[in-house]
Amino acid sequence: MVNFDDILKHNVKFGSFQIRTYAIIFISPLLVGCTTFLQVFIAGVGDHWCQIPQWDQRDCDRLVGFKNETCEDILKSLSTPSLPLDDDRDPQCLTYNFTGIDLEQAYSDRNNGLLSSYDVTECNEGMVFDRSVYRSTMTEDWELVCEQSLVPNLLQSLYMAGFLLGCLLFGWLADKIGRLKTFAICNLVAGLCGVSCALAPGVIFYGIFRFITASTTYGSALVAFILATEIATPEMRVFAGVAIWYYYSAAYFVLSAAAKLIPNWRLLLALVSVPYLPLFFCVMFLTESPRWLLTKNKIEETKKAIQKMANVNGNDLSEDVISKLIEENDVTESGTPQGTFVDIIRNPVLFLYFINLAYNWFVQSFLYFGLSLGTSSLGMNVYIAFCISGAVEIPAYTISIFSMKLFGRRASTGFLMILAGISCFATIFAPLGPIRVAVAMVGKFAITASFSNIYIHTAEIFPTPLRALCVGSCSVAARIGGLVAPMILVLRELWEPLPLLLFASSSILAGLLVFFLPETKGKPMPATIQDSVNLGKVGRCDPNADDELEKDVVV
Repeated sequence: MVNFDDILKHNVKFGSFQIRTYAIIFISPLLVGCTTFLQVFIAGVGDHWCQIPQWDQRDCDRLVGFKNETCEDILKSLSTPSLPLDDDRDPQCLTYNFTGIDLEQAYSDRNNGLLSSYDVTECNEGMVFDRSVYRSTMTEDWELVCEQSLVPNLLQSLYMAGFLLGCLLFGWLADKIGRLKTFAICNLVAGLCGVSCALAPGVIFYGIFRFITASTTYGSALVAFILATEIATPEMRVFAGVAIWYYYSAAYFVLSAAAKLIPNWRLLLALVSVPYLPLFFCVMFLTESPRWLLTKNKIEETKKAIQKMANVNGNDLSEDVISKLIEENDVTESGTPQGTFVDIIRNPVLFLYFINLAYNWFVQSFLYFGLSLGTSSLGMNVYIAFCISGAVEIPAYTISIFSMKLFGRRASTGFLMILAGISCFATIFAPLGPIRVAVAMVGKFAITASFSNIYIHTAEIFPTPLRALCVGSCSVAARIGGLVAPMILVLRELWEPLPLLLFASSSILAGLLVFFLPETKGKPMPATIQDSVNLGKVGRCDPNADDELEKDVVV
């Protein structure tokens, strides 16, 4: 029987068509990474203190002329009160009552220890922000500190909620109307809403546009991943599926440099959002996934798409080969029906695969963010530290590629998750300092690599009509895991090792459950539900199967 993977390997092959497509769609994960991490820089909270309007800058400059303090140091120390140990109020949100007191008198009273006799009051005249780290932030413009200090966190939670919507909505839409149309819609809306965020007059409008931006940016990256794997030849599928995350890691470096060079947060936000608009127009240079076209009974479009792939790659492909593909895949007049969750629930094997994978995605994100949030600060420049965070992921993705190629999807993912769990458990007993950091980083490295693996494995298990929906649904589980992780860290107040024990046990369990999934290395991507079910019925996989897939098939 001829399947699409046969034609890809023997007739279309990997060449200019795939490279050209990836050059366009891989821009999406780069932009998604920048958009997601943008909050680090545009909502950063620097040092701040109450503003005293009657103190003239010239008076401060005159004091600095004969003192060993900077003007900023003087204003900060005078306006920030010293509170008793039993007073849990934030001194950065309070000041002394300086009514009728000029700067020189306040400075003299501080040196004489008289400031403690002043009444302490709340800031009523605005805040002053230290710009040595963050030169311009929405936190400063909208004074999101003190009573408003939770707003930036709420905005980030709202952004993650947008991710949840994007996972489900655009996974379903990509299976319904096609990969390219969904990709175009996501990029257009992401660009427009991203620019709207930059122009937002206040927090409410910003939050609304940021929520929509999150859902569409994630939808764009999700469709890019699906399309990348569906047009890749079997031996290149792992590379294509993992390469997309290199671009995601590159966002750390691009965003850090942009944030350092661009002083205004609104301009930085616009700069990250505008590229989505030309990416929308780039869709006209792309070709719809032939796999999806085939399931929708779009016969002529399928033929044109496959022929175009072969021609661009400089290969010959006869009409008879395509006709045989369509005939042997038994495409009905109405095409393959649109997949829904009912199809998953109705089939016990597929349902168990979905539950297993959803749990694995949950644990992957749960552990990844738990280890990231539980790691102490590097104690260095925020821009350099941000770059280091991205650099750690690059070798992990490289290991992901070679582990899947050498050991298969199931063994490599299972081993990496078990290794991550053991690392978490060992961290409990590791002494504080470099040893504990090294042990914890082994866990983060392993979970990053396995997270990349699970994307590939999931895409190769579910059939074309359900692929985007299931990858998107599993990603919802991952987003929930990311939201739960910070709550688990709070449990250290009850018992210090408890969070690490939960991370370790859940990761080891997930790693063991992976071995109940079918191995997909070297097997054609399933086109129907029955193809997915049959994955578990095939015997042991040949270790060289990715490169030798269906070598004996005459096409």
